[in-house]
Amino acid sequence: MEVEDYKRKITHTDYGKGETGLQQYAHGVDKVITKKPKPFTLGDLAGKKVFLQANLDCLIFNFPSKVAPHIGGGVALAMIIMFLIPSDEEWTLMPIIIFSISCIAFVFFAVYLFTMPKKEQILNRKDGLITFTGFYWQPNVTMAFTNAIFSYSTGGEDATGAFMLQVIRPTKGYTFELFGAGGGDCYDDISFITWYMDKNRPLPPGDAFDEYRLQDFERRKAEGFPRPLYPSNIPTPEATIGQQKEREKIGGW
Repeated sequence: MEVEDYKRKITHTDYGKGETGLQQYAHGVDKVITKKPKPFTLGDLAGKKVFLQANLDCLIFNFPSKVAPHIGGGVALAMIIMFLIPSDEEWTLMPIIIFSISCIAFVFFAVYLFTMPKKEQILNRKDGLITFTGFYWQPNVTMAFTNAIFSYSTGGEDATGAFMLQVIRPTKGYTFELFGAGGGDCYDDISFITWYMDKNRPLPPGDAFDEYRLQDFERRKAEGFPRPLYPSNIPTPEATIGQQKEREKIGGW
């Protein structure tokens, strides 16, 4: 399988003056493995619903960059058409304002659709980097995964859309971007992502990673099985009992 280039230049190293406050954010999600993620299968990868590419070095997400302008522009266009339908009702101030806003929104999303920069979400396990999109026309962000700050969404009043994993952008205004990995909630997703990005651990469960497990094991063995980079509340064993014994003997964990 052809491997797409996944390494991006680092754009940010931290969150600046607001980092201390963000670290204490009430909706923060720590990089801890609290759940065993569902197995990531070859069928999941073939469907390309979440990931375009997955191997021992990187995960490249299938980011739906055109969804926002399509939906926003579509809603605005529907509003414009509705107002243009012949009617006996007079246009008062409020309909004029709504129609004007709809026109502006349609133009905005149309321009954005054709001028947006390339949007990428990448987990670079080999180099310990994460890449995620900038806000609208802002360029993508690439920074050390260990420095990235995650949180969960609060959703609406009825909790719709709540507890979805987000990454906080280190750019002005500290906006949020959804960064789900196909799990049930933010804790499923952060468990899978953290497990994958901890290159001192074996790859997460699932046959999508099976062809890389031996190569990854031999790399960690040659390094002396260094201890994990991130904490886990669950066991993360090797693929075989023999490999597990080697890790315990050499690495001591």
